[in-house]
Amino acid sequence: MRFEYKYLVEENQLEFLRKRLAPFVEADKFSLTSSIPGYTVRSIYFDTSNLKYYHEKIEGIKIRKKVRIRGYNRFSEENIIFLEVKRKYENLSKKNRSALKYYNLEELIKSRDIESYILTDNGFSNSLDDAENFLHHIYKRSLKPIVLIVYDREAYHSKFNSSLRLTFDKNLRFLISPSLDKLYSDDRLEHTLSNKFIFEVKFSRGFPNWLQTIIRDLDISRRALSKYTICLDDASILNLHKRKRHFLFEDPFTNIYNGNSLG
Repeated sequence: MRFEYKYLVEENQLEFLRKRLAPFVEADKFSLTSSIPGYTVRSIYFDTSNLKYYHEKIEGIKIRKKVRIRGYNRFSEENIIFLEVKRKYENLSKKNRSALKYYNLEELIKSRDIESYILTDNGFSNSLDDAENFLHHIYKRSLKPIVLIVYDREAYHSKFNSSLRLTFDKNLRFLISPSLDKLYSDDRLEHTLSNKFIFEVKFSRGFPNWLQTIIRDLDISRRALSKYTICLDDASILNLHKRKRHFLFEDPFTNIYNGNSLG
């Protein structure tokens, strides 16, 4: 379990924030080599036909979950992707994830044969259980892919506290009702949060004074931000009636395949 604090920051404050953080942080180990450390995050979020998880967030339910498939950067036949169930307990979060090759995703969903396709040598000791949990949610509630969310993440961690991780999530974009073969696609993505980015602070062992000072100088306040709800709210289907018309009464995997295979 760890805390997650989120802030909405104007893009013109980005360089100021980088400079203020520089003495205290270093680039995240997963960042690509470049002058700006970062990578692209790609997630397909699942929900029920009446958007149960969306409404739980909007209504401020304290204990809730997200079910998603996550990949990174650009397409490759050998890409590793993750099945994730993320649970929120007010400001605390816990994420269960299991890994597999992207080209095996379609067959895993169809067969539910986790022992054949889930990777168990990637440092995730509970991969098989976590995959079973993911599929349990998918089939129990007939979850379907609602939105593909893509953003560029600039990532750092503290030089003094390995549990403290700081990220700037920029250039947020999305695609409604994607098939799974669209995880690495950049076609038809809509942009949102123009001229803003989401600053996330993730920690489990204390919120340092130096970071509190920087946030106070920026004059920003912690907010209950969700990329999932932001993208749905900014989509062309803006009211519940249209959402129901768009998602309801479809087979849970109609949008996953759309007659296409992965890869």
